[in-house]
Amino acid sequence: MVQEKMTKLVIVAGPTAVGKSAAAINLAKRFNGEVISADSMQIYKGMDIGTGKVTIEEAEGVPHHMLDVVMPNEEYSVGQYVLDAKKAIDDVVNRGKIPILCGGTGLYINSLLFGHSFAGAPKDEDIRDRLKTFAANEGADKLYAWLKKVDPVSAEQININDTKRIIRALEIYEITGKPRGAFKDVDQPLYDYIMFVITDERDVLYDRINRRVDNMVLSGLLDEVKGLYKYKEYNSMQAIGYKEIVSYLDGGITLDEAIEQIKQSSRRYAKRQMTFFRGMKTEKHFVVAGSDEIYEMTEKFLME
Repeated sequence: MVQEKMTKLVIVAGPTAVGKSAAAINLAKRFNGEVISADSMQIYKGMDIGTGKVTIEEAEGVPHHMLDVVMPNEEYSVGQYVLDAKKAIDDVVNRGKIPILCGGTGLYINSLLFGHSFAGAPKDEDIRDRLKTFAANEGADKLYAWLKKVDPVSAEQININDTKRIIRALEIYEITGKPRGAFKDVDQPLYDYIMFVITDERDVLYDRINRRVDNMVLSGLLDEVKGLYKYKEYNSMQAIGYKEIVSYLDGGITLDEAIEQIKQSSRRYAKRQMTFFRGMKTEKHFVVAGSDEIYEMTEKFLME
């Protein structure tokens, strides 16, 4: 029996503001492709400026998928992302185009590649820190009670005093909306892929981040957040750039302080993103921003 060829997938990853979208658009134009977003905040409608969503002008006619999927008050798990992104990739391929996955949410990329398996996946440090804080403030027994409620099977398998494993099980549930036992380990990727992680010198990247935040403010970030203020209690509005402006609107900080906090949080996030990408158990190529190497390697990959 002839084995069906795996779908080829080009992946452009990297930290915030490094130039991923521009690289993906250039790849799409050069190789007849379309872009599938892998950004956990760009899925929300109306959250455009603060998430760095590509504009119509910036897209240069290249179709983009997995943007504006749900409203800010709707829940959206990584499991749902995998289902939707697979459909988008199939649609692109069926029309004879090359799918180019582009984004900075490593968990989305990892889950799409390995069938939503979490056993060997990098961790989500933000969720983990929050769960650790909960355990410290409320006690390990309440953390365990939480696990019993959302994932009773894992609770039976984990000792009540094993806080580390309890946190891991809850982390998986928070990320996916499903208990840990719902996932099976997958060693082989679901796609024939080439993955680029775009990098730059730290000082250069941090300067790009700072300038990007300033441009967001000039482009109307304040008005955008005002329009979304009614959603401030939802998870979507905990995104960098939104929670800080909400704090300003609530009178907690000045606008200048909010802007500085956005820059600082964005720089820290970029550092966490790179740690995540380095830790992913995937073949990857680290490419300096603006290098033609990404096009040469993609051409070779697509001809194989």
